[in-house]
Amino acid sequence: MANTQSLLDYLMVAPPGLPTGNTKKTPNTTNDQYNWRQINSVGEWPEFTYVHIIQRHGAMLQQAQIASEPMPNSPPQPINTEPMFAVRFNIYIQSRLRRALRAGFQHLEPQLADLHLTSITVDIGDAAQIINQFRPDIAFFRASSTPNTSPNRCPGDLKVSWKWGSDLATSEVPEDRTEYRQVLSQVNFYMKQHNARYGFVLTDTELVPIKRLDANGNLLVARAIPWETAGPGRLTILLGLWYLGMLSAADHDWRLP
Repeated sequence: MANTQSLLDYLMVAPPGLPTGNTKKTPNTTNDQYNWRQINSVGEWPEFTYVHIIQRHGAMLQQAQIASEPMPNSPPQPINTEPMFAVRFNIYIQSRLRRALRAGFQHLEPQLADLHLTSITVDIGDAAQIINQFRPDIAFFRASSTPNTSPNRCPGDLKVSWKWGSDLATSEVPEDRTEYRQVLSQVNFYMKQHNARYGFVLTDTELVPIKRLDANGNLLVARAIPWETAGPGRLTILLGLWYLGMLSAADHDWRLP
């Protein structure tokens, strides 16, 4: 029988650092449907912490078992484009996250209806509904749904660190602060399309979870989770993404019209 470990331990590992080379800082995606001026306010999301996640899901994270799977340890190839980063996301994050979500929902299966939870999986944005040809990079959506039929309950966007980072929010350079909000406006647009309360930006150095407060560009942003953070007892990128999946599973909470 395969060795197993707790779901919490499974989520405590960090992906390998991704080397970069010959990078060039260019503006982030623009579109006439969204822009940085649409972000009215950006506050802190203080509840997005390891302690809070354990308070809510600690028993299940400790009790649910999953087959042990080491993180691939071959040295990653350097990246210098977003498509290259997307491939690394698939290798190091997405398949592991999908397995973790499945293990958690299997453990909760007898209680899902009473808890008002829907089993959620993760894939590229095309797997969920495609609205007006806009495709977020990542989608959390109803597991076992027919492709393109489930709302994207937590849209995510992949960016590269030399074009965007959480530190731009407090930069003394006005153009940096504009770029910070430009990316938030892109994710906010996707969230509004799918009536989703939650979203995120993931770069090759950090995860930035986002909570939408209303339809007027008022957002909460959690403290960025560094790519290299590993447990035990620490909020890793994998645990943060898994928790976003759990938030998006809550039938009475994920929607924000």
